[in-house]
Amino acid sequence: MADSISSVNTTANQALTSQPASGILSQLPIQTSGSALLGTGAAVSVLSGSGDDPGALFGNIAGTQSTLFKQVQANANARLAEQLKQINDVAAQKKQALNLEMDRWVTVKAQINNAEIYVSNGQDAADEVNQLLLDMRSSIAQTAQKGEDPKFWREKFDAQVNSINLQAESGTAASNLVGNLNPVDLSPNQIEYRSDLGSGSTTLTGTYIGTNFRITGNDGTVWVPDTQADFIQAYKGLQGEAQTYTTADGQKIAKATSTRNGLKLISYNPKTHDITVNISVVPTEPPVVVTGKLDTNGIGVMQSWFYNNFATKADRDRAFADINKAEVSVVSAKGDLQRSAVQVGMDQKRATQALNRLGTASADATAAQQQQQQDTKVKAAQQYLAMQANLQNLQSVQSNYLSAFSGFIDDPFAQASLDLIA
Repeated sequence: MADSISSVNTTANQALTSQPASGILSQLPIQTSGSALLGTGAAVSVLSGSGDDPGALFGNIAGTQSTLFKQVQANANARLAEQLKQINDVAAQKKQALNLEMDRWVTVKAQINNAEIYVSNGQDAADEVNQLLLDMRSSIAQTAQKGEDPKFWREKFDAQVNSINLQAESGTAASNLVGNLNPVDLSPNQIEYRSDLGSGSTTLTGTYIGTNFRITGNDGTVWVPDTQADFIQAYKGLQGEAQTYTTADGQKIAKATSTRNGLKLISYNPKTHDITVNISVVPTEPPVVVTGKLDTNGIGVMQSWFYNNFATKADRDRAFADINKAEVSVVSAKGDLQRSAVQVGMDQKRATQALNRLGTASADATAAQQQQQQDTKVKAAQQYLAMQANLQNLQSVQSNYLSAFSGFIDDPFAQASLDLIA
């Protein structure tokens, strides 16, 4: 018996290698079996024989053994399958929870990644504006050069101003950190995104690298330009209804004009922001004289009309001074964008760490599931093979009894005793 038991662990591990759970124990050899002593109706099975044949007297031992072991295998496999199912169910629930949390973090990280793109786009736009400001210096200087066409360089300057505003407004309201000013209070745009799985969020406050202005007349009329085109329109108050203009022949048209050739600066006080400007709605008719306040926002460079079309050195010097200030404003805007980049980087790092942690936890859960499956299979095989060893010993004992009683079958007293038992 000791020799049989000692090989159980080795045999179990060998037999379990790469075997399906449903029939794992059926792959193990039936080395021996017990007699009907482990079954039902054992006494009848053993003593129901007749005649002088000891084999008939003790029944069909081999057939009983085979039936018994098939039943043992079936029961053991059923128990093993149930145990493996419980392991798999627990593991599936754990991995489902991990996957759900991972999906939520993936959504969060996607928003953070988008914010990173928005910041990067803003930084690229700021670099472009820096280059445009440099080019604008050349345009101003060329207006005073002999042999150059001042009108050409003025128009080029105005086109560069428009290009600055195009850079500032290159993104949508949900993605723009360098434009999209509030039309009422001219406050900068903001972008909000989730930064964790709870209610936590990050808000990035943008900056403005464009140049924007409006003129509020003393009569309440507000003149608002389209910062990406050469157009300015009069409104009845801030965000009020667009005004109309009645021409000399009685036609009603929009009270608007081109900023390229419809505005002429009369006076401007940089300290009080008081301004007087002539606005020609119809070139052949007298201009509308507008006196009021000039409100500017952004980097502060205006179109050529504001610098008297660079007619004098003083006008050009005012433009150069505004470009100097604009360059400082762009540097400040870059600082704001860099701070936003740092914040986004921190949020991105936290999301990445969370996803890595969940990935490790998922891998650990799978490894633990596989180890539990293997341990359960080994234990089941060990129990099964131990039972085989025990039944082998029982068979040996049965054989000994069979040999011992076979000599007494013909004895009258023994026969009478067997008849009484039967």
